Amino acid sequence: MWRIALRNLRRNRRRTLLALVIVSLGCSLSLVVLGFVERSKALIQQTTVQQYGNIQIADRALFEGDSEGLGYLIGPEDQQRLTRWVAQFPEVRGSTVQLGFSSLLTFRRRTATVRGLGVVPENPVLDYNGLVVGGRGLRSGDLGAVLVGQVLAEELGLKPGDFVNLTATTAAGALNVLPAEVVGIYRFSSAEVERSQVFVPLSLAQTLLNTWGVDRVVLGLRSLRQTWGTARMLARGLPAQGFTLEARTWDVLSPFYRQLASFFDLLFGFLIAAVFVLVFFIVLQVLTLSFLERTREVGTLRALGTLGQEVFRLFLLEGAGLGLVGGLVGLLFGVALSLAFNAAAIPWRPPGTVQAVTLGVNFTPLVLGVPLLLSLLSTVVSALLPAGQMARLSVVEALRAV
Repeated sequence: MWRIALRNLRRNRRRTLLALVIVSLGCSLSLVVLGFVERSKALIQQTTVQQYGNIQIADRALFEGDSEGLGYLIGPEDQQRLTRWVAQFPEVRGSTVQLGFSSLLTFRRRTATVRGLGVVPENPVLDYNGLVVGGRGLRSGDLGAVLVGQVLAEELGLKPGDFVNLTATTAAGALNVLPAEVVGIYRFSSAEVERSQVFVPLSLAQTLLNTWGVDRVVLGLRSLRQTWGTARMLARGLPAQGFTLEARTWDVLSPFYRQLASFFDLLFGFLIAAVFVLVFFIVLQVLTLSFLERTREVGTLRALGTLGQEVFRLFLLEGAGLGLVGGLVGLLFGVALSLAFNAAAIPWRPPGTVQAVTLGVNFTPLVLGVPLLLSLLSTVVSALLPAGQMARLSVVEALRAV
């Protein structure tokens, strides 16, 4: 029956060619846009994981920002016990600890409000030294050192070797001031992060806040795909281990990623709907004309004993064949167009960022499969109405058709 369906498509080659062009264009356009969306989301995922790690474990009050003082801190004993426990998970390649704090950074007569982050220098899980573009990164032996963003450095006139004062409120509620040397300037994908975030050694942050605690444990996983499964296991295991802490994944920790991912999904969803409607109505018109021209032929088939459901299946296969051929041609054209787009290496600076990225298209099973499925689905749905009408025709009516 497939052979007969494909042979019927060759009867009016001009009409079939028009339908194939529409299906192919819709498929190729969907492939390019979906590949661009996947590439953009992958870049955002990379920078987000670079900022937050795969999973963070901390008190709910820290995540929600509704705690007064530093009551959410994790003490040394709990920190060691928690670190030993998470190391037992095969998905975890390592862990580190951090201590965040709000501070005033003063340089000469200029002051900026910053968010400080005490980190373990040169750790393999979340090492911010790879962001440094001037000076050097934090080292294990550093006591009074700080990394500042390039935007903040330009606003305050900072350069490596300058000394600044960091002022913060200690765990007991007193004010504390410590000097620190600007050892490096870092660049990040977000201008806001560069303006408001500074990195210091964990020992400096603990001295500034007069505490031995940390506010979170950050996990690095062997694969990004393992993030959500590991987070569910941690959520079940933390209460059983006696911890009143929560595990949150990088995508939950980043409102910016969620908003941008939702925007991209909405953009592609709108495109899918537009392409589906366009292909549906054009193919519906083509198939309706094609089927009506063969009304007497249908009557002859029915008179010879062909069942209505067999006629319906034959016409449905014609629509499926049209979608399959058009989708495959569209995939080839879309891949060629995407390769040319990638080779062009067009730079683009997303809003709110300081570094340009290269526009491109990713090729994944999803990127290749969804456009092909869309092409096949739109043509099959287009064939349902005319195929059903032809299958319901009586033999007499069909043979009387002019």
